[in-house]
Amino acid sequence: MSMDAKTLYELLNKIIDSHQIEEICLLPYQNALSKDQYYPFLLIGSNLGIPLEHLHKIFKQAHGIFMNLYVDRNQGYSNDKLIAYINNDDKEAIELIKQSTRCLLLLNPDFYTATNARKKLILNNLLDPSEELKFINLIFTFPKHTKNSTIWHHRKWIISNIISRHQSDNKFDITVLFRLEIPIIQRVVELYPKNYYAWTHRHWIISQLPIDSSLSLSFLDDELLNMEKWVRANVSDHSGFHHRQLCLLKKSQFYNSTIVNFLGISRDNLLGQPLVLENLSYTKMDQIILLWFNEIRFTRDLILRYPGHETLWYNLRFLSTIWKWLSFLGHIHPIDSKNIEPYEDGENIVLNLWPGFENDLEFSRYCILMNSDVDDEHVTLQKRSAIAYELWISELHGASKNNLDSLISKLAEIAPESNYYLCRNLSFHGTK
Repeated sequence: MSMDAKTLYELLNKIIDSHQIEEICLLPYQNALSKDQYYPFLLIGSNLGIPLEHLHKIFKQAHGIFMNLYVDRNQGYSNDKLIAYINNDDKEAIELIKQSTRCLLLLNPDFYTATNARKKLILNNLLDPSEELKFINLIFTFPKHTKNSTIWHHRKWIISNIISRHQSDNKFDITVLFRLEIPIIQRVVELYPKNYYAWTHRHWIISQLPIDSSLSLSFLDDELLNMEKWVRANVSDHSGFHHRQLCLLKKSQFYNSTIVNFLGISRDNLLGQPLVLENLSYTKMDQIILLWFNEIRFTRDLILRYPGHETLWYNLRFLSTIWKWLSFLGHIHPIDSKNIEPYEDGENIVLNLWPGFENDLEFSRYCILMNSDVDDEHVTLQKRSAIAYELWISELHGASKNNLDSLISKLAEIAPESNYYLCRNLSFHGTK
């Protein structure tokens, strides 16, 4: 039995309005039960199935309703018409705009005009921003919609709007809002681990945390635990490690606000004369040192447990640069061993080596020698990554050209497919 577009559109809105729908999916075929109350849709609990064959009809109907309400024949898209509905308290027109834009965005979240119309409704208190976030959660149950930049931008705008509404409210806890975001983001990155928009949104949340709040610090600690679990299970995921790095930098700002100046620092800067930008108490300095030392141990442990993953070595480079930066600021000093918690694999001495040029070299050479007699792809990759790290750390500390030349030659031999190291080797030997 075929249904017209108007009936399908109205039935879909009726279902969404009368039920707490938590997930929507597309059905390759329509509900076979023609006597079902919501035929041709399939409603099971809080899950709604929309037959694929009816999408075009529903979208066309919603588009027609929205255009009639929002478009002026002489001016095209007209905000004046929407504002007139709002000023005149035209409840029927406003409700039609809500319903039509909801259907449009469910089926095509790239519809900028629809998101802008909903923004205006929010600004005029005709649409609850918290409910709009729940609506976006529903949009994200379509896997392909999780990579849509328009809807992520809309979500960010809504959160910013909620925060601005509570600027003068001393009881407002921003972390309560942010804690609701993490499970949504987590679900999205589990669907698509390399989802740029989801990770960027997660980064933005961290950047918005005030650094004078114990609640923010608690949120950061929880997020670091979340990311520890994530990177342990996804050791090749650059996005996860990058987010963890941002969390660590943010946490460092609770002890020293100048840490953020690390971003954008160059190798040449670190080879210059040390600076002391701020006098810190030994307690705060110890907290910063232990934070980064423990992260270095954690990364070393992952490198030993999961050989051959280049992402882990790049993370170690980042941490080594941070350590050099802290030394540059004059924040590194010896710590009483009593204050250093033993690592879970305390028997492995290289994990507990104090960061510094010689000890960093010792760790990389330990990794080169490990299982060196085993002919395995991961062992070969581990050796190459370790030598590359040794070259990088040597350059960071201003090693001589002869030392760098030797390391580049080793890399050119072990990684002949790498044009980068081959070219650098030829360059060092003056070959054109």
